[in-house]
Amino acid sequence: MKQQYWIFVPLILTSFLFANPKKKVELKSLGLSIEKPDTWEDVTDEEFRDSKNQLHLESKTFTKLLHENNELPLFSIRKGDPEIDQYLTIINIKALKSELEFHNIPVDLRTYLFRVSMALKKFEYLIEPKAVRINGNLAGFALFSHIIMDEDQNETQVVSAIWIFPRKGYFYMIGSGMVQNDFEPILEEVKQIVSSFKISK
Repeated sequence: MKQQYWIFVPLILTSFLFANPKKKVELKSLGLSIEKPDTWEDVTDEEFRDSKNQLHLESKTFTKLLHENNELPLFSIRKGDPEIDQYLTIINIKALKSELEFHNIPVDLRTYLFRVSMALKKFEYLIEPKAVRINGNLAGFALFSHIIMDEDQNETQVVSAIWIFPRKGYFYMIGSGMVQNDFEPILEEVKQIVSSFKISK
């Protein structure tokens, strides 16, 4: 059975999160760190590439670009058993260039996501873009629903969460996604992991 990974932009239960040991993962050269619960596993580069190829967007042009893009995340983890679960929750951290300065984070994040929404089917905000602060770093956050398709054009309604951490000339993006049905507990766990994200440089 093929597993679906949510790569946007790029996701059980919160009560279990606090009972699970965590490991601090450091990307020392970038001055980044995040805490990974033991119940989450690293996503290999091969798994990430396979997951992109399984994802189909509203636009065939954007789908082609997605499949041809070899960019890999700085950090990627997933939760779920690939042997039995059809849909696996995944969290990705990327560093991306942008001409957007993010001086007004909600406005600029909305501009960025408008471009993303052009590739998505039935895009709708659940939480409008807003500014948040995580471990002293100013960030943008938004939550939205949309539909993705597999290679047979079967549709699945998903919810994607995105955090943007502006830097000079680029930004860090943390993205995660989940099936829309009963997504709240999954989102809470993802938020707990993202809340451990630190930038020291």
